[in-house]
Amino acid sequence: MRLTSLGHAAVLVETGTERILFDPWLTQRLDRFWEHHPPLPDDLVRQVLDDGVDYVVLSHHHFDHHHFPSLLRLIDGADVDFDDSPRQTSGVTCIYPVGPVPPQLTASGLGHQAIAWTLRRFGFERLHPVTPGDTVTLGGATLRTFPSAVSFPEMSVLVQTDDAAVMLCGDALLHEVTVEAFRRDDAPRLDAVFIPAHSVAPPGVLTERRPLTDPDAVRARALGNFDRYVDTLPATLTVPGSFGWRVSGDGERDYSWLNRTMFPFTPTDALRRLDELGRDGLLWGPGQVLEVADGKAVLVDGPVPPGGYDFDEVYAEVAFDPATPVPPFDAALDRYGRQTRACEDLLRELLDRLVATDYWYRALDDGAGRHVISLHEEDKGETSFLLDPVTNRVTRLGPGPARGHLAGGEGWTEMAASTLQAMLDADLLFGSSFGLWASDGVLLSAVFHHPSYYTRHVDRMLREANGT
Repeated sequence: MRLTSLGHAAVLVETGTERILFDPWLTQRLDRFWEHHPPLPDDLVRQVLDDGVDYVVLSHHHFDHHHFPSLLRLIDGADVDFDDSPRQTSGVTCIYPVGPVPPQLTASGLGHQAIAWTLRRFGFERLHPVTPGDTVTLGGATLRTFPSAVSFPEMSVLVQTDDAAVMLCGDALLHEVTVEAFRRDDAPRLDAVFIPAHSVAPPGVLTERRPLTDPDAVRARALGNFDRYVDTLPATLTVPGSFGWRVSGDGERDYSWLNRTMFPFTPTDALRRLDELGRDGLLWGPGQVLEVADGKAVLVDGPVPPGGYDFDEVYAEVAFDPATPVPPFDAALDRYGRQTRACEDLLRELLDRLVATDYWYRALDDGAGRHVISLHEEDKGETSFLLDPVTNRVTRLGPGPARGHLAGGEGWTEMAASTLQAMLDADLLFGSSFGLWASDGVLLSAVFHHPSYYTRHVDRMLREANGT
C-alpha cells in the first residue's frame, strides 16, 4: 500500500488495484481564514492525481474535508452543467457517512444532511453512503468504518489489503465502539495509524475574544485525548495527523495571534509524546510518501523526499503561547463586504431564516431565546437591537455594543452590518466568517449551519464558477 500526503487530512491511498482519495482539500487556501501549513508544493496536486481516482472518501462534512473547489477539480474537464441534469463524472465513487445520529443543525454543522445533494450538484452520481460501523468491500481492499464521538455523522476508516492495514482517523473523536473493537482478542492488525493531534481551541478565544484563563487545563485535555487514542490503537507506526493548516486571514487584518492561542497540541508535541510512550512515530507533509507492506511502514522517495521538511520550524509558527495577547473584537475593522441594506431589514431576514431551526424550536418551547445584537455601520457607528424569535420582533435599543445593552438572560452578538449582509447573501461561508464577529451564543450558527444555507452557498459558488 502506498500513501501520499496532500496536506492536512488529504491522503491518496493506492492499494495496487484502487486509488482512494481521502478528505480532498487540494488548494493552498481553504477560504479567507485558513491555508495549508506547510504549503502545498507547486503542481503537487496535478502530479499526484494526474491518473485520476477511483474512490473519494469523506470522513465528514466540514469544509476542510468536504471542500467544494477541490471536489470540482476532481471532475473531468472544467465544465459543469447547470441545468437539472448535471454531467456525470467518469466512474468516481464517493463514500461518506450518514446517520444514525439525529440532526444537530446548530452544532458544528455546515449541513451534513446536504452532502449527497452537494456531490450530485457537482456532477458525482456514484454515491455510497455508509453508517459508521459498516464495512465496504472494494476490488482489492476492504474499508472498515468506525464512528466518531460527535453529534453528526463522522467516521474513521481502516483500509485493509492482503499485505497492509492502515487506519485514517481524520478529525474523529475516539468513540467507545472503536475502543471496544481494538480490545477484543480478534482486534484488527494495524501497520500504521493516522490519529488527530487535536487542536482543541480554548473556549472563548475566538468567538468571545476572551484571554486565555487556564492554559494548563487546555493542554491537559488535548494531551489526554491523544494518549487515549495511542493506548487504543497499537500500531507499528503512529502518525499525528489532521493538522496541516494555520490562520492567515485575508490580508486586511492580522490574525497571527490566533496561531499562538488556538493550538495547544501540535504534531511536534505529539511526536515527542510518542517518544515518551515508547511508540514509533513520524511526521509527514504534502508530497511525502509512505510505503506500507508486511508489517512495516517507511517514508520513501516521492514528490517531496523523506527529509524535505523541518517540522520543528514548521510547527514553531503555530506553537501555543499563553502570553500572546488576545485583541478585542472591533466591528469597524473586523468586517467583510459592503452594506447596501438597512440594519432592520437584515435583522428581519435573520429572524425569518431562524424559523424551523433547533434554536427557534427551543425558543418556542421555553419562551426564551432573546438575543441582543449590535451592528456596526461604516461612518455611522454601532447600534444595538433586541431580537425576539418568539414574537418575531426587532427592537432598536440604541447606540453602543451589544454587551452594554444586556438586561439579563439574553445572548449577545457583535458584528459589522456588511458582514451580516454578506453571510445572508451566501457570499461568505459560515466557517470563513471566523474573526468577523464575536458572540456568546449560537444564533448565527442556527441560521448559517442550516442545510438550506449550505445549499444556497453551493449554488452561488457554482454560478460564479460558470460566469453566470
